[in-house]
Amino acid sequence: MAAPPHPGTPSTEKQPLWIIDLGRQAYEETWGLQKRLVRARQEDRVPDVLLLLEHDPVFTMGRRGRKENMLLGEEALQARGMTCIATERGGDVTYHGPGQLVGYPVTRVPGEGRKVKALVRDFEEVLLRTLTRFGVEGRRDPKNPGVWVGEAKIGSVGMAVQHGVSFHGFSLNANMDLEPFSWIHTCGHRDLSVTSLAERVGEEVGVHEVKEVVASLFVETLSYRVCLPDATQYREAKALGLPSPEARFMEG
Repeated sequence: MAAPPHPGTPSTEKQPLWIIDLGRQAYEETWGLQKRLVRARQEDRVPDVLLLLEHDPVFTMGRRGRKENMLLGEEALQARGMTCIATERGGDVTYHGPGQLVGYPVTRVPGEGRKVKALVRDFEEVLLRTLTRFGVEGRRDPKNPGVWVGEAKIGSVGMAVQHGVSFHGFSLNANMDLEPFSWIHTCGHRDLSVTSLAERVGEEVGVHEVKEVVASLFVETLSYRVCLPDATQYREAKALGLPSPEARFMEG
């Protein structure tokens, strides 16, 4: 299976991609699935994969995370039915919950000493183009990964790479309760404002609608062609715990 082009590098050959809508899932469940997919991608048993979903309410801590950026203690978290999970992704602490679209690209990363920054910029570009589709002007911050509207953060990027394959990824606040962000120093920054698409456009923005736009722009920006599993891959997908292609695989 051919490796995908280096991020930002034009190519006449579009690489295959599975896009899978997982609906809403607990963080640990999807984290385990990502790890299985990473191994399968390393062994070329599957093509690149983009998982799209919402999470049950959860805080996650990246490799550079500091406990003091979590403003609630263990008892307060438990009282809210939540937890904080330490992960291998980049970045500090953030929040995931219903109404936020999360994207986990499990992709082959070619080249010596993987240039992660180029892939991060590709993910940011997908989010920026998505905002434009909804009439919202976003921007980058050269010092911090993610996407902002004015001084408020609306999208995050945090990833990991293991033996040439990326996982974790990005999130975009569509139509969610933003209060839990006040219980942390979001991404390690004190007094960081957080916003959502719904807040910016002044009306509800469905996650399903955002999901369709993000899927389309991910394919366009990173030069993929969407495909469904063949018979052999379908068996592999089931073994990995992926949903059936009839139910959850998204077509181009």
